[in-house]
Formats: sequence, structure tokens, C-alpha cells
Amino acid sequence: MVSTALREIEGTLIGRWYVTVLGAVFFWVAVRHLGWRRTLLYAVSAVGVGALAENASVHFGIPYTRYSFNPHLRGKELFIGDVPLMVPLSYAYMGYFAFAAGRLLASGPRRTRGRRVSHEYLLGLMLAVWALWLFDPVSRLGNLWFIGKLFHYSGPGFWFGLPLGSQAGFTLTAGLLIGLLTWLARDDDNVPVTNWQQHPHLVALTTYNAQLAWLVVVACVVGATEIGSAAILIWIPAAAMTALYWSALRAPAAGPPAAAAPAAAAPTADDTREVAP
Repeated sequence: MVSTALREIEGTLIGRWYVTVLGAVFFWVAVRHLGWRRTLLYAVSAVGVGALAENASVHFGIPYTRYSFNPHLRGKELFIGDVPLMVPLSYAYMGYFAFAAGRLLASGPRRTRGRRVSHEYLLGLMLAVWALWLFDPVSRLGNLWFIGKLFHYSGPGFWFGLPLGSQAGFTLTAGLLIGLLTWLARDDDNVPVTNWQQHPHLVALTTYNAQLAWLVVVACVVGATEIGSAAILIWIPAAAMTALYWSALRAPAAGPPAAAAPAAAAPTADDTREVAP
């Protein structure tokens, strides 16, 4: 029994080393940003939401439609219900990196907050869904790379074999997690950043893009060039629009045109007429 538990822990922490690495980066940046209390509150909530949503989908098809995880993974790694633990763990990492990266996109590299909370929230939600739209179709090909066979959708699906319902369901779940982070970080100060290399959310943005780049490389290596190409074609215009927006933030705001001085009124006949003594 003990040897089985140790094997499952090893399979989760070492076998899924990429989840462990992302988890370490997540705790490092999140604790510096939110502190231990808020970080633990978010992490426990995110794992709970992920475990509930994944198990409900496996058994009832809600919210991601019905699918199943590889039963041969039992005994090799930790499970929570009928879902490998590393899956709900990844909710915490992916949600935070998307939120913090979205906040940086909204604020620009010279400030710590966007102009509106809604901007931060919507950009974070978009980034979370975008990452999953790349992660899920690549992870379905796990038998072709080190992740191994992980899960199975019966299909068909509009997005590389994934049903539309799965993506819509994750949008709902991501909306909850990004909303929780938005609430937890609602009182963060909006302060200037003198050196963009020291921006508090730069690591999160870098990690987020590193995830995308890694998945693109994997997709191309295993022959799924359509998935990799789609990710690149989406990333290029997004990066261009971000660069344009940030450059606009740096430009000095144009003030209203200066009002012209009123012209001196021309003297009238009455004004020039001499008054008789």
C-alpha cells in the first residue's frame, strides 16, 4: 500500500514534471503578488472547481461534454475521483498566468494596473481560453509524446476533434477563476514601473507565452502542424495589436487645442466720435 502511494506521488510530481515546474513558478510569483493567504485561497478554490468540473464531465457530460481519462493511469499517479490530480492542479497555474498576463497587457509595461478592471478581466479570460484551445488538441495526441494517452473524446468536434461544448464549458470555468482572481486583487495599487524588466507580472506573461511556444513545438514535432500553425497565426496579430496599444500608452496625451485669443473689437462710429465740450 505504501509503495503504491509513493509510486503515485512520484508519477504525479516527477512523471508530470512539467506540472510540477509550472506549480513552482506559480507559487513563486503568486505569493509575491497576492501573499500566502490569498494564494492558498485561490489555489484551493481553483483545484476544487477543476476537480468538480472534470468529474462532472466524466460522469454527466457537464460542463465539458462527456469524455474519459485513461484508466491505466490508476496506480501510476494520484487521482481525485476519476480524474488525474495533475489536471485540476493545472487549473490554478493556467488561470493565474492568464490573469496576470492579461493585467500586464491591459496596463502596459509602465503601470501595474489597467485603466479599467473590466479590461483586465476580459483579457485574462481571453488568454485562459486561448491557452486551452491549444493545450487540449495537443494533449489529445499524448500517445505520440511523453505525456502518454491521457483522455479520449468520442468526437466529432469542430476544433481538431474537440466538441464545441468542451470549449464553451471551459470558458465558463475560466470566467469563474479569473473572476476570483480579479476580486482577490481588486485593491492592488496602480503605481508606475520605472523599469519594465522589473514589472511584477512580467514573469507570468513570459511563462504564459512559454507554454504556448512549447505546445507549438510539440504539435509540430508530432506532426500536428495544423494546430501549431493555427497557434502562430493567432499569436502574430495579437502580439502586433499589443505592441500598438502599448506604444499608444507611452505617447503623451494630446490636450485640447488652445483657445484663440479674442480679437480686439473694431471701434465704432460712436466710440470714435468726439464728445463736445
